[in-house]
Formats: sequence, structure tokens, C-alpha cells
Amino acid sequence: MKQDAIVIIAGEGGHLAQMNRLLTYTESIALDPAVHLVGLWENGARIAELDGYSLLPIRHKHSLLRTILRIPRSIRLHLAAISRIRRQYTVRGVVSTGPGIAVVPSLYFRLTGANVVFIETWSRFHTRSWTGRFMYRIAHRFYVQNREQMRFYPKARFGGRL
Repeated sequence: MKQDAIVIIAGEGGHLAQMNRLLTYTESIALDPAVHLVGLWENGARIAELDGYSLLPIRHKHSLLRTILRIPRSIRLHLAAISRIRRQYTVRGVVSTGPGIAVVPSLYFRLTGANVVFIETWSRFHTRSWTGRFMYRIAHRFYVQNREQMRFYPKARFGGRL
């Protein structure tokens, strides 16, 4: 029998810091011990002490051409990680603080019935992130950390800073 799971997705830098803060806050909440947290992260990052899978980022600090050439490999890694997670767990939810690596797994798991929660990065005040533009349409719940973002995402919820 498969175990229930919530997939946690974060990238490097600030995205990872925000997720680790969120996980620290959730330690005080009585989570069902039967629900496992499974991580998906960018190469070089690591979410808390979670078991999980490392993904090659779609967008990295390279030239546009190199980024485009890496997309097929990145999508293959995403699909392989999704497949491994599906074999072992029944995914009930997805929580992400970004970045772009969140889009493919979130879309997939939403289509298979999981609830998706996205937290827009705290570094945005006057523009939308590319990931936020996609995730606003995918996520069941979309949170912003700065009130200024409410004008870009009118159905979002203000959650305050992590």
C-alpha cells in the first residue's frame, strides 16, 4: 500500500530559505504522522532533512541558448522524479516557494488530484515572477508575502513574510 505524501518543492537561495522557514513553522503543527514530506529541489540545494530528489534547474545563470538547450534534459529529470514519487506515494498535495522547477510537477500532480499551494517569493514587490505567472493559474491556493503583489494577483491571499 502506498503512503500518503505532500511534495515540497524549492530551489536555491531565497526560495530554499523560505521553504526551510515554512517547514520550521509547521513543526509546531500536529501533522498526521502517516503523511510523509517528499522534497524536490534544484541541484546544489537541499530542503531541510527531507528525503527527495534533486532536479536540474530549467533556468540557471547561463546564456539564453544554454538554458534552452537544457530544457529537454530538465523535463526528463522532472518526469523521472515524478514517476519515482508516484510509485512510492499517493501525493495529496504540493507546496512550493518556487522557482521554475515547481511548474511541471505542480501541473502534473494537480491533474492527478493533488492540491497545490504556491507562495510567491518575498523579493517581489512591483513585478510578477515568471513562475508566479504560471502557478497563479495552476495553484489551488496562491499566497503573496508583500501586500503590493495583491494588485497583480487579485485572488491571492496575503500570508505575510516567511
